[in-house]
Amino acid sequence: MLLWQGALRQGDILENKINEAVCRYGMEEIFNGAILGFSGGADSGALLHYLKDRCGCLLAVHINHMIRGSEADRDEAFCKSVCLEYGVEFKSFKVDIPKLSRERKQGLEETARQERYRIFSELLEADSRYKCIVTAHNANDNAETVLFNLARGSGANGLCGIKPVFGKIYRPLIYSTRNDIINYCNDNNVKYVVDSTNNDTDYTRNRIRHLVLPQLMEINPGFLDSCTRLGEILRQDEEYIWCEAKKALSAVNDGKIHKEVAKSLDGAVLSRVLKALGGQSVDFKATKACIALIDKWNTGKMVNLGSGLTFKTERDYCGFIRTEETKRTELFYTLNEGINYIEELDAIIAVNCDCEKEEYRLSGSVKLNPENISGQLYVRNKRDGDCVKSAGMTKKLKRVFCDLHIPSHLRSRLPIICDDGGVLAVPGIVARDGAFDKKGKLSIKTYFKSFSNGGINEKEE
Repeated sequence: MLLWQGALRQGDILENKINEAVCRYGMEEIFNGAILGFSGGADSGALLHYLKDRCGCLLAVHINHMIRGSEADRDEAFCKSVCLEYGVEFKSFKVDIPKLSRERKQGLEETARQERYRIFSELLEADSRYKCIVTAHNANDNAETVLFNLARGSGANGLCGIKPVFGKIYRPLIYSTRNDIINYCNDNNVKYVVDSTNNDTDYTRNRIRHLVLPQLMEINPGFLDSCTRLGEILRQDEEYIWCEAKKALSAVNDGKIHKEVAKSLDGAVLSRVLKALGGQSVDFKATKACIALIDKWNTGKMVNLGSGLTFKTERDYCGFIRTEETKRTELFYTLNEGINYIEELDAIIAVNCDCEKEEYRLSGSVKLNPENISGQLYVRNKRDGDCVKSAGMTKKLKRVFCDLHIPSHLRSRLPIICDDGGVLAVPGIVARDGAFDKKGKLSIKTYFKSFSNGGINEKEE
C-alpha cells in the first residue's frame, strides 16, 4: 500500500511542476487551444497525455526529418496511432532535412529546428482556434543548452538557457526533469518511442547529455535546479540591461550614436546597443574592438569587423558602415516646377510650392534668381571635387560640409542642385553667388521622410 502511494506521488510531481511553470510564466493559453510538437518520445508523449483532457483544442504535429529512414517512418506511424487512440487531431509533415542542411550549409540540428518552428508558426497563423505553440523542452534540455553555450563561449543571453516563454512558444515542462517525465509515463501507461540517434555521442548535445551532465550531477545532485535558477537570475539581469540599451537606442539617429551618448554608457549597455545596430556580425571580439575605438575616439578611425562590416568614429558620431552602403547609386533627376520625388533618397524637392504630405518634413530651403540660372535645373549626388562660389570665394563642398560640422553619414543624402554652370545650391546649406537672392522668385525646398531617423539639416554642434 505504501509503495503504491509513493509511486503515485512520483507521478504527481510532473503535474505539479507543469502547474508551477504555467502559473509563474502565464502560460494559461495552452488550455484554450494549442499546437503541440509531438515527436513520439517520452517528453512530448507525457505532455500530450497531460494536455489531451485539459486543452480545449489540441493539435499534435509530427515532423519527419527524413534522417533515420525506416525508424523515422515508424515514429510517424506511432504518433498517428497514439493521437487516434486519444482522439487528438494529428498532422504530420515530411521535410528533407539532410538536403536542406546541405543547401543552407548549416548543421542538421539547426536546420531541423528552423523547419519545425516554421511549420508550427504557419499552422498557428492559419487557424485562430490555436493560441500558442507548445514544446516539450524540460529541465535536462535546459541544462544541456546552458553547458553547450558555456562551452562555445556564449554571453549572458546564452547562459539563460531555454526561455520558458518565447513569443507564442510555451514550454510547460521547463521545471520537470527527465526522471519526472519517465515516472509520469510509467504511472500513466504512456507509450513512447526512443530515437536511436539520442545515444550517438558524435552529436555534441548527446556528448553533453551522456558524458558531461552525469559528472556534474554527481558533484551536485541539484545541478538541474541550479541551471534553472541561473537562467531566471540572468534573464532578469538581461531584461534590465536591455531596457537601458533601448533607452540609448531611442537617441540613435540614422544608425549613428552621438559621441556623448556612446561615452556615457556602461560597457554592458553599450555592448548591447552595438549588437542591436550591427546585428549578428557583432560578436564579443567585434564588440571589444568597437568599444576600444570609442574609448580612444580619434576622428575618422575605423576597424574592419569582417562580413562586410566596418565601425567608424567621426567628429561627434560613431556607427557601422556596411560594404554595400559604400556602393553609391548614381542620382540624376531633372527638376520641374512642382513636386519632384527623389526615390533614392525617399525625399521630395518642391519647386515654387510646398509639400503637403505630413510624413515628410522640411529639411532645407533656398531662394534663387531665375535670371542667373543657366539652362535646366537638375539634382544629383555630390561628386569628388564639387565646388561652389559663395561669399566671393570658390569653396569645395567637402570643406563647406566640414565647416558646418555636417556628419559624414548624412552627406551622401544631400541633394546637390545644379544647372548647366555646375553646382547651384544645397538647400539650407549653401548657394552660388549671383543665383542666391532672399527675395528671389525661384523657391526650392527639400523634404525628407523619417526625419527623426536622420534629417539632412542635422549638424554637429
